[in-house]
Amino acid sequence: MKFCSLASGSSGNCQYIEYKDTKIIIDAGLSGKKIEENLEKIGVKASDIDAVFVTHEHIDHIKSVGVLSRRHNLKVFSNMMTLDGMLPTVKKLDPKNTFIFENGKSFTFKDLEIMPISTFHDCASGCGFVIKGNKKISLLTDTGWVNQDAMEKMDGSELFYLESNHDVDMLVHGSYPYPTKQRILSTKGHLSNENAAEVLSMILKKKQEQVLLGHLSTDNNLPDLALKTINDTLASENKIENTDYKIDVAPRFVPSEVFEL
Repeated sequence: MKFCSLASGSSGNCQYIEYKDTKIIIDAGLSGKKIEENLEKIGVKASDIDAVFVTHEHIDHIKSVGVLSRRHNLKVFSNMMTLDGMLPTVKKLDPKNTFIFENGKSFTFKDLEIMPISTFHDCASGCGFVIKGNKKISLLTDTGWVNQDAMEKMDGSELFYLESNHDVDMLVHGSYPYPTKQRILSTKGHLSNENAAEVLSMILKKKQEQVLLGHLSTDNNLPDLALKTINDTLASENKIENTDYKIDVAPRFVPSEVFEL
């Protein structure tokens, strides 16, 4: 399996997964042109993508879902409430290319087994994904907390793409309006660095798992701070970077390393 984050953050999100003859993207929150360019940078043609899987209807996740589907005949997978929420933005979707899943119910798409896991966010019915080919990849962002069901479904993954949105002190003392701070900090908001550290401390098995931190805030976080917070927490539990796990931060505008699992 291959994984690459093509872009990550409130400016736009898109992740790429490949296994055997199956090539998919998770979300399409940048312009169609930018996603096509970023795919080209990792040697993939947008016309070879089979489908886009949508986590939720916020614009930084769906901006070019409609454009890419129409331009390249992509299948679009989402749950029903997300589809209803994104239609005003994505405009016309070909019914033959529109597919509905239910959170918590796994299904097969070509060579991949897909499990949508419910998230807790200020959207209609958000989800992350646990995706299995010959390996297991978990993607979880845009959630205020992670419940036991999600932890169990993500267990045993070789790669975790996990939100580490903000440093709590930076957010609290930053310039955001109070209601915005409250929303981000709520259980319908985003995972903090500390939250991400807690999730990873429970789920990493010291099996050289790859962690890629995503959706970092430009105003309320720093890549080095996110890494330090998480590495310090894990070190306190005798989980050591580069020995027990590997970790990096997904770039905002350009593709990450292509991870071959």
